[in-house]
Amino acid sequence: MEDVSLRKSSGKDEALASVPMNERQHWISPAVIFGGLEFTIPVLMVGATLTASFGLGKLFWILAAALFVFQWIGNALAGYIGAKTGRSSSVIARTSFGSTQARFIVGLTIFIVSMGWWALQTAVAGNAISAMFGIDYESQWFLWALVTIIAGLLFALPSIIGYSSMKWTDYLAVPAGLLLIAGGIFYALKNIGWEKISSWNPEPQMTFLAAVSLVIGINVSQWVIASDYTRYAKPKVKDNVLIPLGIIAVGFPLFYVGAIMSIGVGDADIVNVMMNLGFPIWGFLILWLATWTSQLVNNYSMGLALANMLNVNSNKGRALLTLAGTIVSIGVALAGILDYFMDFLYMTALIYPAIAGVMMADFFFIRKQQWVDNKGWNWMATIALVVGTLVGYFTQYVYSFGLPAVQSIVAAGIVYMIAMKVKARVAPDHFTEVTNQSELITSDNLKAQ
Repeated sequence: MEDVSLRKSSGKDEALASVPMNERQHWISPAVIFGGLEFTIPVLMVGATLTASFGLGKLFWILAAALFVFQWIGNALAGYIGAKTGRSSSVIARTSFGSTQARFIVGLTIFIVSMGWWALQTAVAGNAISAMFGIDYESQWFLWALVTIIAGLLFALPSIIGYSSMKWTDYLAVPAGLLLIAGGIFYALKNIGWEKISSWNPEPQMTFLAAVSLVIGINVSQWVIASDYTRYAKPKVKDNVLIPLGIIAVGFPLFYVGAIMSIGVGDADIVNVMMNLGFPIWGFLILWLATWTSQLVNNYSMGLALANMLNVNSNKGRALLTLAGTIVSIGVALAGILDYFMDFLYMTALIYPAIAGVMMADFFFIRKQQWVDNKGWNWMATIALVVGTLVGYFTQYVYSFGLPAVQSIVAAGIVYMIAMKVKARVAPDHFTEVTNQSELITSDNLKAQ
């Protein structure tokens, strides 16, 4: 067993160290990155999926409930934890889950889900660019694969370089994404017509709550990984309440654009939709550029999770691990993850809320908003994680009820707090001992298990 010192990061974007206060930024910087995170092809695809069941009026209330209520609260809480501790999500999890479990359960979960999202969007981008060059991505697999590999490597480059590179990429790409929104509305009006769009009122194929759950599901990973980016924000309540504006400002119109473009087309594949609407080449280029923003976030979180799993703190180590994860993810994209898109969304919505429930309950109610590196494996967190996931699974697949992701996070948090109280009375250990604040502040070492 050895101690790995967490040096002050000094702009080096180290994976495990707390970001010093003198490197914290204005809330707009992480908000822009959050906006880039939301600028994702699956958001367009979910918007297109919802039009099979709802008109534009009902869609407004679905998005208002999902984004303005549940998503904003979840992101603000997770973001505040990152800003307060200055650490990434998989490192924050060491306090509640224990360093061993945080590395091999939480870190692995974040890695796999981030990799899945990244691979999914890379595959769609490969489809879009192939369509732009006249390559049939269903019959000309080799050419499609070559395009997808090149697109994936370009997607990954800024996240390999680090946080500062991602920020400037988002400042360029988010405005380009706004052009895509304008273009989508223009071509939809031109080809479909406002009368048909405004009067669209299909027979519902899903319930209102199921639709809200689907929108939450596409964003629920942010309830855990938000801290990967807000660790560069100032630990102010106001700042972390404002930062999720990036999600809302981009997500709300983008869901609508996906919905509007798909009316009359009858397809949730956004590449097919754009081709049927007659998008010119520049439209597909902008789609690729807009996708770049969310790809950076997924790739960066994937690299941070890998670094925590392997206890690598240096910027060089983080960059190499991000590159390694990128190569694996490209392989997953080529394997055809698009075929399992909806199942992947639901799987994400089951696992992430339970992790978030444990972390939030520990941080706000047990640890009194402080971080401490707890070595080992906290079985109380494991129990809460399993219960929260089962609650989500049961209410999603066995007996459809309410909002599975929300029910999962609440169940995991309650079970964790009860389990920790019982453990404190029956078998107290270092997990149940709340260290005083001065010791927590000076605790800047991670124990490599």
